[in-house]
Parts: sequence; C-alpha cells; structure tokens
Amino acid sequence: MVKRSFSTTLQLIADLLSFGDNQEALANHLSSHMIDWDAVVIVASKHLMLPALYCRLKAKELLPLIPEDLNLYLEDIATINRGRNKILLEEALEVSKILEKEHIEHIFIKGVALLAGNAFNDPAERMVGDIDILVAPDQIHRAFDLLTDLGYSDTVTSIISRKNHRHLPRQVSEQQYGAIELHNEVLIHKHKHLINSKHLLENRQMVNGIAVPSKEDAIKIAILGLQINDRAHFVGFLNFKSIYDCLALGLQNRPDLIESLSQQKHAQSFLALASVFFKELKPYQLSHYSNFLKRYFVFKIQHPKLGGLASSVLKIKRHIQIRIGLLLHNESYRKHVLNNKLK
Repeated sequence: MVKRSFSTTLQLIADLLSFGDNQEALANHLSSHMIDWDAVVIVASKHLMLPALYCRLKAKELLPLIPEDLNLYLEDIATINRGRNKILLEEALEVSKILEKEHIEHIFIKGVALLAGNAFNDPAERMVGDIDILVAPDQIHRAFDLLTDLGYSDTVTSIISRKNHRHLPRQVSEQQYGAIELHNEVLIHKHKHLINSKHLLENRQMVNGIAVPSKEDAIKIAILGLQINDRAHFVGFLNFKSIYDCLALGLQNRPDLIESLSQQKHAQSFLALASVFFKELKPYQLSHYSNFLKRYFVFKIQHPKLGGLASSVLKIKRHIQIRIGLLLHNESYRKHVLNNKLK
C-alpha cells in the first residue's frame, strides 16, 4: 500500500466529509489512486469522525470504491453509534420533561442538541459524550438536585476546587447510558461574554420536546468551545468534529454569518485553519495573528514530526504554567500537592 503524506490524508478526509458537489471527482480519485486506508482510519478516529465518514461515503455513493472489510468495519461503528445516540436522545427527552415540568430554564447544548435539532441526516453521524445542558444560574442547583432524585446520584468531581467554573460536577446514573453536565456558562469565565447564556435561553427552540439552540447559536458554540475552552485559538489546532458540526448546520451557505464571524478574533482563526481544507469556510478578513496561526498549522501538517515536537513543547509549557498558577492561587490544589505529592 502506498504511504501518503499526513496533509494529503487530512485533505482526503475533508473532501469525503464535505457537503460540496464533489462526488464525481472523489470517485475518480478513489478509482485511480492507491489510498492508504489505514492512515485514513487512524486520523479520522482521532477526530472522532469514523461514523460521519461512513455516512458521507454512503451519501456520496462511494462505498463500493473502498475495501469491503473497511466498508463492513465502518458500517458496524455507525450502527453502534446510531443505537447509542437514539438511547441518549430518549434519556435527554426524559430529563427535558422533568425540567420543563419544574419550570427550570434550560437548553441542551453541543452534541445531543445537534442530534435533537436534526442537524444530521443520520443520527449515526455524530459521536457524543455527555448530555450537556445549560441552566439559568439561579436554578442550576435545583436542577442538580432534581437529576439526583431522578437517579443521577453519582458525581465525578475534580480534586481541584475551581472558582467561577462553567459547569457543576458530572452526574452519572447506573441505570442510564449518558452522564449529564449542567452548565451555567458555555465558555470559561474570562470569555463567557462571547456567548451570552441569557440570550441562548431566550432564543431557544423546542424540537420534538427538547430545547435546542438556533442554528446560528449552535455554530458559535461549536466554534468558540473549541477555540477557547479547548485552547485551539492559542495553540493552533483544529478538529474535524467542530468543522463538521458547522457544515451540518449550514455555515458554508451563510456568507453573512461567515463575514460576521470573521470579525471576531477567535472565530476568525477557526475559519482560517478550517479553510486549509474547506475553502468554503474562508474568512472575509485575516489578522496578522490568524495568518501566523494558519501558517504555523500548515507547517505542522506538512512536517508532522517537527509539528508534533512543537505541540509537545507548547503542551508542556502550558502544563507548567497551569500548575504554577494553581500552586500560587488555588488552595485546594495546594493542599492536594502537600498531602499527596510531597510524602
């Protein structure tokens, strides 16, 4: 099998995920080139995109052009994910009924919200972790108690007590499939103003009994969650999951929204990196920083070994900065270190 470059593998995955009219070009490419499908599977898996990859191959009628064993493998993964997502939606609906009955202001966000809002043609497309729910700050502890009574009585807490944390401890039920995270903000405290929780709650839409964001709000959550909470804006990386969410929500067909997002620095850098593979997401303007970040990202994917080394150095630097900051300013972390690490 021919080994292909990392950047070429990424571009092939992007082309397969694209909602553009590229079926004929892809069919010719898959028929006339030796494809390193092992590399495609490894990279797509890291981006949590294997079910979506299968669904897009199916939608583009390209499944006959991939190896039969790969076809069966991807189909199995998509089938499992479809079944899991249907269960998560049933559980989300049960929680929604309880919150609505008790007049708790809330809105589902991220993965489950996209599934409930019918963003995807096939519920198998999106891999989902927790059930994330944004709740009005003055009602969030009441909602937490209601979920505890509903059976979500086990909690996953951090050893570190964080001030102004955007969500409560993760709630788990032995009888339910998905864990629940109740949020009072979407973004970390420093940047919470970029997605106004009150606006989200006021602008929510009910779809099949579940409160979900508007498409525009869902796009902003997908972008800024990655850029700020996951620090993509600061270290120069992207993941196809967030891009695919935006494509499924139709961002590529909203030049007005792309122009608006281009004026916000975190969203602009997302569009800059996304446009490396998806030209339809090219920002309307590019700051010096976004241009640098794009060049840095392209360098990393063209030189994966050096890029990996650079990313590792940045991660270590960030880790050290975080730990020093916690030691200086977080009493619970300081006590944890003194009691457990210095014995």
